[in-house]
Amino acid sequence: MREKRIGIPLGLNMWEMAPFWHAFFTELGFEAIVSPQSSRTTFLKGQASIPSDTVCFPAKLLHGHVEELLDMGVDAIYYPCMSFNFDEHLGDNHYNCPVVAYYPETIAANMTMRGGTVLINDYVGPHVRHDFPEKMTETLQKYFGGIRLKDVRRAADQAYAARDAYLAAVRQKGAEIIDRARAEGKRILCLAGRPYHADPEINHGIDLLLTSLGLAVISEDCLSDREKKFPVHVLNQWTYHARLYAAAKYIGTQKDMELVQLISFGCGLDAITSDECRAIVERAGKIYTQIKIDEITNLGTVKVRLRSLLAALEQKER
Repeated sequence: MREKRIGIPLGLNMWEMAPFWHAFFTELGFEAIVSPQSSRTTFLKGQASIPSDTVCFPAKLLHGHVEELLDMGVDAIYYPCMSFNFDEHLGDNHYNCPVVAYYPETIAANMTMRGGTVLINDYVGPHVRHDFPEKMTETLQKYFGGIRLKDVRRAADQAYAARDAYLAAVRQKGAEIIDRARAEGKRILCLAGRPYHADPEINHGIDLLLTSLGLAVISEDCLSDREKKFPVHVLNQWTYHARLYAAAKYIGTQKDMELVQLISFGCGLDAITSDECRAIVERAGKIYTQIKIDEITNLGTVKVRLRSLLAALEQKER
């Protein structure tokens, strides 16, 4: 054990990458600590360092996660810049959106580390597996002693295995929900967005609202692997967006599935994804529904919109 505590903020792309980085640093002998589940307190704790109110709520929430880790007195916070996501072969490229890719730069410029904690926000590319161990070794050697390439290679193998296992578990759970819903005669609704929209503080419990209305709820990453790459009317260069399009296309082939897209206020790219998702589902004869979310927790209008969707679906089936 290196007796060093590495903090991993549970937000934005680190929501899905947490299993990867937790396994990586644990195998290297660090104590990997993930910040606590998001809450309203998390958001308020980081509010003072948010430089722009126009950025999406998930990004604003990241400030609170960093504050949580600083309060825990970790030795370092690992929050790297990642231009690329993993290539899932669904799009023309596999970028992260600019906010997700480079928000570590914003954190570095607007938050003050304290208590001796170091922010590690170097650029990293785990999407290039054969280069990752060597480049990661160079990065970590700037901050810690005793980092050896052979150890990093071993840790990398554990990290990729953990990520694969996590995604497989998500898809398996989705398949179980679908099978149970069909056995019980329930309509299946895909609450489609980004992986971090699964954070209850971000989605404000919309999934629970849907289940209370008698629907079975799954996410886009439960379905995206069921489609191959297909042509769309936009430049399909973002991994998370490609998942949305693939899920929308698959839903169009399923009589008992519908799509509701979650969009964060302040997300410029979703001006593109929403139009494309709408086009895909409407071409299949489905009803497109969009819900915009931010830090406001009042779900009154969301209930009206979802009840309207259900009423429209019932009328359509008559």
